[in-house]
Amino acid sequence: MEFSPTAATLPGIVAELGLVRAHGLLGLRSLELPLLHAASAAHGGGADGDGGQEIRPGAVETLLRDAVDTLGGGDLQTAAAYTFGLTQGAREWAAQDRRRRAAGVFRVSTDRFRKHHEKLVLAETAEAVLSLCAAHGTAGGSAAAPARAAGPAPLGPLPLDLVLGGTKARITVHTGPIEFVTGVDVLVSSENTYLEMSRTFRPTTSGALRRAAARQNAAGGIVDDVLARELHDWLVRFAAPGLPVAPGTVVATSAGELASQGVRRIYHAATVMPRSDGGYDTTPAVVTKAVRQVFEEAAVERDGFAPPLTSLCLPVLGAGRGGLAPAASLRAMLAAIGPALAERPYWEVHLAVRRPEVARVVLDVLAEYRPMTAARAQDAPAGRPEHARTADGRPED
Repeated sequence: MEFSPTAATLPGIVAELGLVRAHGLLGLRSLELPLLHAASAAHGGGADGDGGQEIRPGAVETLLRDAVDTLGGGDLQTAAAYTFGLTQGAREWAAQDRRRRAAGVFRVSTDRFRKHHEKLVLAETAEAVLSLCAAHGTAGGSAAAPARAAGPAPLGPLPLDLVLGGTKARITVHTGPIEFVTGVDVLVSSENTYLEMSRTFRPTTSGALRRAAARQNAAGGIVDDVLARELHDWLVRFAAPGLPVAPGTVVATSAGELASQGVRRIYHAATVMPRSDGGYDTTPAVVTKAVRQVFEEAAVERDGFAPPLTSLCLPVLGAGRGGLAPAASLRAMLAAIGPALAERPYWEVHLAVRRPEVARVVLDVLAEYRPMTAARAQDAPAGRPEHARTADGRPED
């Protein structure tokens, strides 16, 4: 079959990875995995599954190993390796044994892992599969995306000292899902202007936070959809359910079950506007406005908590379904972060970047805002200091 690494393929990849999780690597020879076989051919630069290409279970295993290797290290990657039996000696383990070891990585019960973390592992691995295939080009002969010369993004949290529009700032970058971040007071979710959160099975920031914050019963069913419920209550009180709010609006809710990770608030930033074709639009100006509103809301709420709120973690807003390039989105965010920290320097700012390849872009952009050092000053072009900035903190052209 011809394989196209698009978002529409993602649910099918997740479903097939679920089969691999249940049956293990020893089951690859007997399972029907058309998408994974086609993806492994695309990843290896071969032809598609039609045309008589031999189906090789070993190629699927190689694809899985390569995909898991891109998950940024840490607990997520380790749990994924246990989930699929990729760790040394785990190849023949039963599914329940692999699940128990993976749950131990996150220090949660197997039931909690099954209902929450395991779904994230499958979704993240599926996204990694699609990213690998896109990087190598599809089997149909489409041009491959150029490989980056830079190495993988360093594992987070990675604190970076920056200068934003003349203001010294420290931003800590986390490579991994935002819902795994611990010990940060406020997590920020990107929402549409109707403030209708993404469905819990969607591999989006909104869907992942909604799922992680929900209260579930022993069977894994959601008994209290905390974030969606509180957003609806806000709409009833301050707006009109079914009608959009202004782009850049920010609404605060509780953290639901994420309170167990030290999270105290979720801020929902309305950054994307739905289109009639099912897609979304946003602009850098909307992203800047939303980030500005995040800091304003945090300042209002800060002293209402004991101890006061001090830290915020944002995703790269608008760079998913909003369609902005990650670099453009980040620059728009920095245009608001710099002035916010100049006014209120007590905030600790974190960025959570789900995909390692996007984290690499984020680190490349942030490197442009690093303070000047003697060595870098010597290398800067004559007549134009390396750290020259526009008024909003962007490097001059």
